[in-house]
Amino acid sequence: MRPSPWLTLRQADDALANGRPGDAHQLVAPLLEERHRKALQLASSIAVAYVAAGEKTLRGDDPETAWSHLVAAESLNASEPRAISLRQALMRLALAECRAAMEAGHPLHVIETVARLRNYQAFHPDFDSLEQAAQEWVLGQEMADRGDFLLASGTVERVRPRLGNIPATGLDRFLEYLHNRHEIYRNAVAELGDARDAKDWNVAAEWAAKVVAVAPAHREARNLQVRAWEQVQPQTMPYMPPPESRGSHAGSNSKRFLLWIDGVGGYLVCLAPRVTFGQAIAEAPIDIPLLADVSRLHAEISRDGEGFVLESNRGVLVNSTPITRTALKPGDRVTLGATCQFVFHQPVAISPSARLELVSGHRLHVAVDGVLLMAETLLLGPAGQSHVIVPWLKTPIVLYRSKEGIGVRIAGEFRVDAKMELNRAILPLPSVVTSEQLHFAVEPVSARL
Repeated sequence: MRPSPWLTLRQADDALANGRPGDAHQLVAPLLEERHRKALQLASSIAVAYVAAGEKTLRGDDPETAWSHLVAAESLNASEPRAISLRQALMRLALAECRAAMEAGHPLHVIETVARLRNYQAFHPDFDSLEQAAQEWVLGQEMADRGDFLLASGTVERVRPRLGNIPATGLDRFLEYLHNRHEIYRNAVAELGDARDAKDWNVAAEWAAKVVAVAPAHREARNLQVRAWEQVQPQTMPYMPPPESRGSHAGSNSKRFLLWIDGVGGYLVCLAPRVTFGQAIAEAPIDIPLLADVSRLHAEISRDGEGFVLESNRGVLVNSTPITRTALKPGDRVTLGATCQFVFHQPVAISPSARLELVSGHRLHVAVDGVLLMAETLLLGPAGQSHVIVPWLKTPIVLYRSKEGIGVRIAGEFRVDAKMELNRAILPLPSVVTSEQLHFAVEPVSARL
């Protein structure tokens, strides 16, 4: 039985008097829908309490919570003068934050901040201008990662007139960084081309690694790197693990490794039943470090017998719904922070392994195309029922876990580095696998990832 309006209003008054405007709001919401006169009068008082809470959290340097209180207040009384003043103060603070981020050379932070502000219906011409400048900057970064340094420099230079009176300290530093990378890139690409033409694969492997170091998304260099690895012994590869782990097998003593598939892309493979997401900073030992405006430890996914569970108390949406803990379903779109998104896939019914597809443009330090959460097996195949789709494969290739490490099953003969294998083999780190259908490489995760 529904309580009487009198009792509901009495309970709402008590909640408001005890500093709980959210509870008061929830109590009177049904009465507000009915346009109950006394509930409408109380709504103004609840709005004032929301604004007071927002002002307090803003003084406590918590603008996100202040915005939440403000939005709640405006839903009850948008013309409340203190709400208008709080919105103006939050807008000024956000504008100062964006300008400081541009000066420091953090354009992604600007893009994500402006996107978050739009959720609060916060619009300002300066936000649009700063967002456009930040987008140009990020576009330049992506061009440089592909090896298009001249285009990148020209694109980033277009940011300068958009800065207005913001010091170009970070911009100048980034352009100098681009120039230095370009110098390394030009020399390395020329040497790589000469080594390729001469079929000197030892030298080609070394120069390909140098190209990839300054242009991690350069596809041709990565393809040449894999091709060179096929021709040389493991000890001449461009990356070698430290002495204490040299010769170890993939997954035998590591929670992660990188998988590079020629003509398809790269993946970070996570083996632990629990993986963490957070900001890509040196002091945060995160499994999936993101170049995004997220917390140092923003969320985690755990795998158990029932599936995958996502947990966070740092601001996570699943299909636009805020969550703190939920079981993930195939196709779920997860948003970390304001704008960093990935889609959760479990394409193989008989395997609990999963794939995370990065869909918002945010990246890890290494230019991978996605993250694989590996349980017992990973299936590389031609159809949708594969963790990694390789359209031209005639028969699937399986990566599997064993006591010795990560193994591979391929029908018939294939090579692991220079050694011929039949049907299956254990993969050392690093190694290159070559078959008639496909060649791919596995390598350790470097310290920067």
